[in-house]
Amino acid sequence: MNRFAAKLFAAALASLAAGAAHAQSVEEFFKGKTISFIIGSDPGGSFDPYARALAEHMPKYIPGNPKIVTKFAGGQSGGLQVANQMHNTIARDGLTIAMTQQTIVLHQVLQPEYAKYDAREWIWLGNMAPVRNMLSVWHTAKAKSVAQAREHEVVIGATGPSSPTYIVPNVLNKFLGTKFKIVTGYKGAADLNLAMMRGEIEGRGASWLSVQLSLPREIEEKKIIPIVFASITRDPSAPDVPTLAEVMTDPLHKRVAEFLSAESDFGRSVFLPPGVPADRAKALRQAFDQMMKDKDFLAEADKLRIYIEHINGEDLARITKLIVEAPKDVVDLAK
Repeated sequence: MNRFAAKLFAAALASLAAGAAHAQSVEEFFKGKTISFIIGSDPGGSFDPYARALAEHMPKYIPGNPKIVTKFAGGQSGGLQVANQMHNTIARDGLTIAMTQQTIVLHQVLQPEYAKYDAREWIWLGNMAPVRNMLSVWHTAKAKSVAQAREHEVVIGATGPSSPTYIVPNVLNKFLGTKFKIVTGYKGAADLNLAMMRGEIEGRGASWLSVQLSLPREIEEKKIIPIVFASITRDPSAPDVPTLAEVMTDPLHKRVAEFLSAESDFGRSVFLPPGVPADRAKALRQAFDQMMKDKDFLAEADKLRIYIEHINGEDLARITKLIVEAPKDVVDLAK
């Protein structure tokens, strides 16, 4: 066989293989496979129980019943590394899903030089629960309210500048003149808790849920005190604590606070990278929706003490578009 004929033969084989792959059903594709579930957090925080519950219960609703294996990638810089990886280097075959920090869509708008992704192109499977971020202080801190923090310095621990652990106290400093001294470099919720309890820092942000899961006794004993929530509505468990927008006095600042608080809707959301074949993406989204109604999943969530409030993938895509295409005056000031 001459060189030209060999090339034709190879091309024919490639075409046949592509045709066979195209004809493969969703069930045939997923059967015997393993789906990697990448989490932009360290184990031990509130991401952990959500990830474990999904990995256990979602596979039975996916055609072919593949396994789901969790991989914690750390939450530094608000899970930015995971977002960039999912958008640019992960194979777009449906065998990798991700859950990262809920600020990741906002980060695309506020710091586009670091966000090498467009979340509008992601395929959102759905959200297991909205998560209200907050800022809390340890009982030994001199300031135990936003107003008091305008008079007294409080050392706040944070993971990185795109994380809610940093964003909330930074916004308060910029807009209200509070004196939060923000120290970055912590790995996640568990690391922040340890630093706070040993007196290295005087407070920390992130999700209130992570505090409820990791420090329930400290909440009951009022050793950790939430002072503001970055959410659209107040948290039912702390109804006297104001939202970020509520503490603002300037109307534009209030709009910015509402813009920044919209990320709470992404709480514990799961997504695929762009370009996953439509039939596989549809099957995974349907599996997620079915899992959210599953009695065993809901019982497991209750056992793990995690809050469940389903937001579907279509709604997440709509909210993503609203955030990314927000009015320029709001975005400019938020930056």
